[in-house]
Amino acid sequence: MLRKFSETHIDKDLTETATDFENALLFNCKFRDLRGKSFINCDLNHSEFLTDRVEDLLNFSLTLNCHSFRNVVLSETIFDLLLLLLFITKGNDSKRKKLLSVVGADRARKLLRQLEDLE
Repeated sequence: MLRKFSETHIDKDLTETATDFENALLFNCKFRDLRGKSFINCDLNHSEFLTDRVEDLLNFSLTLNCHSFRNVVLSETIFDLLLLLLFITKGNDSKRKKLLSVVGADRARKLLRQLEDLE
């Protein structure tokens, strides 16, 4: 059975959209300002999340599944912040230290400071 999407966007630049998406097909689309946006149960295959500003990611929600990440391009800032969210959890100490080494201590401090300043 084929999945029926609530809406379909293919090859679109949605960098300035104010829309939240639920069960949408967003194939090969571009997004920049993600502040307050939600992508719930969306297929984001080949899309690009391009923001490099921490403030453009505040209250950004994304369903965690393969459709949210497979073939999706994340800016370096988004990638690093995802790793840092795992880093600030408890437990798994040896793995968390490895994540910190991937991001880099100086960059981690800078990004975490920006997050704290924005909260």
